[in-house]
Amino acid sequence: MSVNPPVRNMVFVSHANPEENELALWLSLQLANEGYAVWCDLTKLLGGEKFWEDIQDAISTRTVKFVYILSRTSNHKRGPLDELDCAIGTEKRNNLRDFIITLRADDLPYDDVYISIRRLNHIGFSAWAKGLSTLLDKFEKDGVPKSSGFNRDAVCSWWRDQFSADAGVLEEPEHLLSNWFKVDNIPSLLYEHRLGAIKPGPVNPDGTAFAHPAVWVSDVSFLSFARADEVCSAFGDNLEIIATNEYPYDDVLSGKSIKEGPKYIARIFRIAWEGALRQKLPAYPMANNQLCFYFSGDLVKDDYIDFETIDGDKTWRNIVGFKTLLRGRVRYWHYGITGKPILRPETLFVLKGHVLFSDDRKTLWDSKDATAKARRNQCKNWWNDDWRDRLLATMSHLAGENGTVTIPLSVDAAFKLSKFPLLFESPVSYLQPKEIKKEDLDDYNFEEADEELDDDKEADDSAAGVSE
Repeated sequence: MSVNPPVRNMVFVSHANPEENELALWLSLQLANEGYAVWCDLTKLLGGEKFWEDIQDAISTRTVKFVYILSRTSNHKRGPLDELDCAIGTEKRNNLRDFIITLRADDLPYDDVYISIRRLNHIGFSAWAKGLSTLLDKFEKDGVPKSSGFNRDAVCSWWRDQFSADAGVLEEPEHLLSNWFKVDNIPSLLYEHRLGAIKPGPVNPDGTAFAHPAVWVSDVSFLSFARADEVCSAFGDNLEIIATNEYPYDDVLSGKSIKEGPKYIARIFRIAWEGALRQKLPAYPMANNQLCFYFSGDLVKDDYIDFETIDGDKTWRNIVGFKTLLRGRVRYWHYGITGKPILRPETLFVLKGHVLFSDDRKTLWDSKDATAKARRNQCKNWWNDDWRDRLLATMSHLAGENGTVTIPLSVDAAFKLSKFPLLFESPVSYLQPKEIKKEDLDDYNFEEADEELDDDKEADDSAAGVSE
């Protein structure tokens, strides 16, 4: 009596464990959401599918697509390579077309890819959502079957079984640090100064023609926190201020006294911020025209800053570091910040951390693309505390012994920022699922670029002599 062969209807997700666990789990759940019968060692009973004791038999007889998460780790780790070799043999024996699909998860150079799959067209997965869209298009084109047991309800049920919300919630308050820094000591008056003639030259939106932060409101008037006697010298002998109107700050902020008042105030604050930080840190223009203020080598002693945490503990962080690449080349990284004023619901500065690069600890790279790609590689293992502490260290450096960062607006007026950001308190705490560990996650999610990583020719961190 003949026995029907098993039906190939499962998508097998192969990955390095634990290094690629987060991506493998996310991908498996997304595929199940779309109705594909998926097997991964992290999901197991998802969709009611029993755990396969014989992985080789599962790949050889049940798998319709073998999805291989290609990374620096899986490219040389025995477990995923054994699964890959089994899939390669299955593809050849059964004459299966596009049986193996590789997802390029990091910056592994093409020349170093495992030779048996080097010829394949890899789907880029540096941006997960974009990579998933390409993978789903491929499944649809190849007619990969779906299974009624795999759906959103099954994923929801599996997640609840694995990661109980109740079990993960602690009845303990948790303090959460933001990157919002409250603006204090704002002067109560703004001045609109009117000239006796049309202003000289083109509009200068950054206000650098003035002795103090100011913005043009019209061709003959500008807004500033500085009095007339403090700014009139900026125009020389030929022009003079012939009239000044005083407005309460709150009236300008509400738009009551000056149309688009909030826009002008935000510009003044930005000009003031950039002017103050230029006195302390070098500036680098970002792709969005914001200025990033960064630490060059030797700007602070030994390239690290001692600072105090929100809890009063003493600690330190490097703000310049290096990584040794292949052939002995050294790449230096530099921490920097950008600042953006927010006026509502209260006046704040939102500060954001960035990492820039040089070859000599001084001269930053000009290429935005090269910087973005190096940043992904350098910061892929930075966790929340890495970003948080470097921001706190930077603000501590800017504040100095005073404990606040002072931003001048005129001769005798300035607003102040605390060296600590706003702190929020959650009434409960939450434990992350045990399967997802700190070292498995890539916290670098604020980068603007979505381009694929190119061949970086870098050594693994474990052999590269990485230093902060």
